[in-house]
Order: sequence, then structure tokens, then C-alpha cells
Amino acid sequence: MRQHHGFGLELTKNSKTGWAFSLSRNDSCINATQICKKLCYGNGIRYRSDAQRQKRKRNFRTVEFLLDSGGPELLAENLIALIDQARPADWLAAKICGEPTSLPWSVRVHDVGDYPEFRTIPC
Repeated sequence: MRQHHGFGLELTKNSKTGWAFSLSRNDSCINATQICKKLCYGNGIRYRSDAQRQKRKRNFRTVEFLLDSGGPELLAENLIALIDQARPADWLAAKICGEPTSLPWSVRVHDVGDYPEFRTIPC
């Protein structure tokens, strides 16, 4: 999926769980303590590359933009479209026939980062 203007939602192929969607932990974990930051799963090797960090930052910016532009409904619509991309090619036929797909599949919606309200409450 080609990104324009710094926005776009993108999945990551996760070796343990298949497809995954995540946000920048530095941007989204607003209540993280120092211990939490030190022990975070997001410190692992798969999260250290600049490309991975940028993907999660773009996802975060896009989630905020979608919420500001159309609320949770627009965000849900875009997340569903993203999940549809992860379905195996035989998903529809398997569903119609009541059989499993040739390959098991899943989308982990939260492999790193947090899902706060994405807004600061004015004092």
C-alpha cells in the first residue's frame, strides 16, 4: 500500500501471529511508567528498525486523522478494509462452503502500542 502525505494504515507480517496492526508505542503509551518503558515488548529486535518505527508512527497519525475527520465509524471502516487485505485468497470460497481456508490466518490488532482516547482533554 503506497502512502501519501504521511498517512496510511499498514499491517506487518508477524512471524508468531501472522498479520499484525500496531501503533507507535512512544506516541500512544501516554501513561507508561519508566519500568513499563524499560520492559516493553516493543523494545524487541523486530521493532528497532527505522522502517518499522516509521510504519507505526504513520499508523498512529492516520488513526488520529481518521478519528478527527469522521470519528470511530471512519476508523472502523478503514481498519476493516485493511483486515480484508490480509484474508487468504480462498477465504470467500471457504466461507461459502463452510470449510477452513487452505492456510490459517489471523490479524493481531495490537502487537505494540496502546489505544488511548487519542485526544487530550482540555483543562
